Amino acid sequence: MDMREMIDSYTNWINEKITFEKIGEYYEITTPYLDRFDDFLQIYVKQIDKDHIFFTDAGYIIGNLIACGMKFKKNSTRQNILERTIRNYGLTLDGEAITAVTTIKDFPQKKHMMVQAMLLIDNMFELRKSNVKNLFVEDVKEFFDKNEIFYARDVSIVGKTKNVYTYDFHFQRNRENPTDRFCRVINHLNKSIRDATIFNWIDTIDAREDEGNLITIINDENPVNEKDIGAFENYNITPILFSTIGSSQALFI
Repeated sequence: MDMREMIDSYTNWINEKITFEKIGEYYEITTPYLDRFDDFLQIYVKQIDKDHIFFTDAGYIIGNLIACGMKFKKNSTRQNILERTIRNYGLTLDGEAITAVTTIKDFPQKKHMMVQAMLLIDNMFELRKSNVKNLFVEDVKEFFDKNEIFYARDVSIVGKTKNVYTYDFHFQRNRENPTDRFCRVINHLNKSIRDATIFNWIDTIDAREDEGNLITIINDENPVNEKDIGAFENYNITPILFSTIGSSQALFI
């Protein structure tokens, strides 16, 4: 695989598809990424002084979750995971709005982090039908803990493009598995999540001197398209359906 060609192709696709429009004091940026309703994600930005830019999603992601019946109570599992995700991506919460302030120089990276966090939060807070008390990422963590599989949580890696990517779990190399293994948990697999996962991983390994593998754990209680599974495999990403995770336990040890 020609990693540079694939990264350039993906970047060109984003540049061709992204649009913006001036609305009052803000610019409305429409990205090619889709939320779970198949609507394009939008970010609102404005310049607050000579050197700084303000970002917000205007409360879209969390507002939609609340409108769909999701509740975020203080110190609850949902609220804690939401706050951890926001913190990991260098963002802040202002009521229901996801926000950030950055320098003009760091605009591209912060925009990337904003989109990634919006996709992740929109995706991770869909609950498994069989377990309304836990989020899917917590179900995966529970499996690892129960089977005494040791991991690191929320590991951030700088890619070749200088963007920062956060992986849900990391497993160190050992005699049985001689390469580092990173893990992305996907509750609802769709085209936007698939494409972002592939690009992030290509950019990640292009910046690493050591080899590494990416494992995606997918909640197959939600619909899973075989084409998306095949796309992961084409890029040497290992997809695991959560219903079969027991048979894949050796990959994590």
